[in-house]
Amino acid sequence: MLINSVTNAIVALLFFKFIFESILHFINNYHILLRRKEIPPGFETFIDLPTYQNSIDYTLMKSNFSSFCGAWNLIFDIFLLTSGVLPFLFETGLNWFGSKNFGQATTFFFINFILSLFWIPFNWWRQFHLEDFFGFNRSTQNIFWADRAKEYLLSLIFGFPIFYIVAWFFQGFSQSWWLWAWTIFLVFQVTMVIIYPLLILPLFNKLTPLPDGELKERLLQLAKSTQFPISKIFTIDGSKRSAHSNAFFTGIGKFRHIVLYDTLIEQMTTEEIAAVLAHEIGHYKHQHIRTNLIVEGVCSLLGFGILYYLSSGTWFLESLGFQTEYILVPLILIFSIAISGITFWIDPFFNYLSRRHEYEADRFAADALGQTEPLISSLRKLHKENLSNLTPHPIFSAFHYSHPTLLEREIALKSLIVDDHCVKE
Repeated sequence: MLINSVTNAIVALLFFKFIFESILHFINNYHILLRRKEIPPGFETFIDLPTYQNSIDYTLMKSNFSSFCGAWNLIFDIFLLTSGVLPFLFETGLNWFGSKNFGQATTFFFINFILSLFWIPFNWWRQFHLEDFFGFNRSTQNIFWADRAKEYLLSLIFGFPIFYIVAWFFQGFSQSWWLWAWTIFLVFQVTMVIIYPLLILPLFNKLTPLPDGELKERLLQLAKSTQFPISKIFTIDGSKRSAHSNAFFTGIGKFRHIVLYDTLIEQMTTEEIAAVLAHEIGHYKHQHIRTNLIVEGVCSLLGFGILYYLSSGTWFLESLGFQTEYILVPLILIFSIAISGITFWIDPFFNYLSRRHEYEADRFAADALGQTEPLISSLRKLHKENLSNLTPHPIFSAFHYSHPTLLEREIALKSLIVDDHCVKE
């Protein structure tokens, strides 16, 4: 057993995170159970009591499952940190694949593949029990396992060469390798924004051009009136896996796509879908994607800086049982385990930023449509059809909700000031 000050510090971070998150789940569950007997004021017009109570049951089951996964994750991480299994897997990988950059990259993905196998049962249970129990699952066993195989293959195709290049910089540029690695990370992010809708998304879902008709004409007219450069609108067969609905735009420049879930089209009117699209256009107009990339870039720079600091000496990895000169692989493995114990506490900041973006996009959509009702109606349908939690506890929401609650968004929309640039209620 590898018990020392470094191990204790990492375990303490993970343990306190788990305890606090468990308290959050308990508070949130108690909060919504107190409101189970009646629909929240103002929501009686769009949801009936059985559906509302079903949404509470769905929230509670997801919460309990999340708590169970959290406990398992804590136990699993402590086992990895203290049992010596990670050093054993690392040495085994080097013996099998060699210690050169190619061998280290292969070892890294070999270890990650082994560790990921322990999470497949949880993903399977969520899909075929939790989601199926509430009528959301439309996937099959063949689709589920094919998805897992594709995910592993893609991680190998894209991740292996990136890790190989980083290992090359690590070996040849001892003082600046982390800046090169950070640059590679940023280039990869931008590249993925471009190629995701073109190469990756079609591997999992079928994208079909939205057929000519009233809906397409309305959406193109909206894009034109808001000066949103888009010529292609697609539907995605999300119903192949789930009854949940959504919409998004992806890509940049001429590679930009608007994507509507087929379930969304089934559930909403033309004007409600236009409101959803206007909201997405609002994100583009307010340059939220660029802002998020900048924030992620700064955070990733800090992360690579920490990796550089930890790599500057042998004390960190030796305290965790790694007696090797090839430190990049174990360094990233340990860092990936420990970092969640830190990032969890700053999640409220990122969620706050995200919620501000949602309010801005809502405001843009209301202005673009000249009214708030279609957007409010679409949000209500999304929450109802997805059995979303209508009354989360504020503290739980701060840590776990990247979007404002439905009530918060409605209040903000209905409070818009009437002037030449705002919505006329």
